[in-house]
Amino acid sequence: MTQGAELGTVGRYRLVSRLARGGMAEVFLGVLSGPEGFEKPVVLKRLLPELAGQETYRQMFAQEARLMAAFGHTHVVSVLDFGLEADAPFLVLEYVEGVDLARALSARGTLAPALVRHLGLCLLRALEHVHGLRDTRGEWLGLVHRDISPANVLLGRTGDVKLGDFGIAKGLRTPSRTAPGSTRGKLRYMSPEQLRGGPLDARADLFALGVLLYEAVVGRSPFAATTDAQLLLAVREARLEPSDALERAAGPALTAVLLRALRPHPAERFASTADMARALLAVAVEDEAGQPWRVATLVAETLATEGRGTPVTPEKKPRGPFSAALLAGQGDEEA
Repeated sequence: MTQGAELGTVGRYRLVSRLARGGMAEVFLGVLSGPEGFEKPVVLKRLLPELAGQETYRQMFAQEARLMAAFGHTHVVSVLDFGLEADAPFLVLEYVEGVDLARALSARGTLAPALVRHLGLCLLRALEHVHGLRDTRGEWLGLVHRDISPANVLLGRTGDVKLGDFGIAKGLRTPSRTAPGSTRGKLRYMSPEQLRGGPLDARADLFALGVLLYEAVVGRSPFAATTDAQLLLAVREARLEPSDALERAAGPALTAVLLRALRPHPAERFASTADMARALLAVAVEDEAGQPWRVATLVAETLATEGRGTPVTPEKKPRGPFSAALLAGQGDEEA
C-alpha cells in the first residue's frame, strides 16, 4: 500500500496504483475505506488534468457518467460515484477482477461454440437493458453503445460477463460531439451504416456483436483485409470471408445466427436484441449450466498465461486485473 500513499486520495477514495493512461482519462485501482477495517476496491477513472479545463471534454466525461448512472443490470459495469477533485471530474466504477475478452482471445485464440453462445446471450441481455432505457419522465432514450468490441467485455474470476465503456454511447437526445463526416469507434467492429456516418439504431450494435462472436469462435476477423484501406471497404460493404471456416468452427446453427447478424443492411439483420437472443437460445449446446464456470476457468488460464508479475506502465496496454476499455479515447480508430 506504499504506492497508494504516494498517489494520495481522490474524494473518499485512496489510490492504490495507476493502472493505465489513455488519450482522455487515466485509470486507477482505488479503495473506499470505512470504519472497523471496511475496504471496498473500486476502479477510478479521472479526466486527464490537461483536459479538465476544456468544456468539451468535461461534457463528454459527464455524459458518460450520466448514462452509466441509469444502468442497473448484472451484465453491465456499474457506476458507483461521480465527483470533482481539484476541479477535475472523476468516475468511480465497480471493480471486476479478471480480464477483458481481448486478452482472453489473445491467450486462447478461439473459444468453444457453447462458450461463445453463452457470451453472446450475456451481452444481448446487457444490450437489451441499454437499448430499452427510459429517462425519469418515461421517455425512451434510444441508446446505441457504438463500441462493442472484445476490449469492452469484462470477464470476472467468478464467471461474470459485463459490458463496459459507454464513452461514445449515443442516444436520440444525446448531443453529438463527433465532427460531421467522421465516425467514432473501432473500425473492425463498426456496422456499415456507422462507418458511413448514417443514423444508427440497436441493429448497429448487433452487427458489432456478430463480428465479436465470429472472432471468438473462428479466431480471426470476418473481413478479408490485409490493410486499413481494404478493411474500410470490407466493413462498408459487409464483405465477409467465405463461410467455410465459420461453419467448421461453429456448426450450422450458430453460423446461421452470426451470418444474419452480419448482413449489410439493418433490415436484413435481427430486428432487436430479443430476436437475436431467441435465435441463439435455439442453438443446442451441451452443459449450458456450466458455461459461467468455463468463463471463470478462461479467466484463470489467461492470467496464468500472462503472468501476474508483469509490471503495468502508463504507456503500455495494462496487464492487470481490469480492462483497458475503461480508457475513453484510447484505441479508438476513426474512419
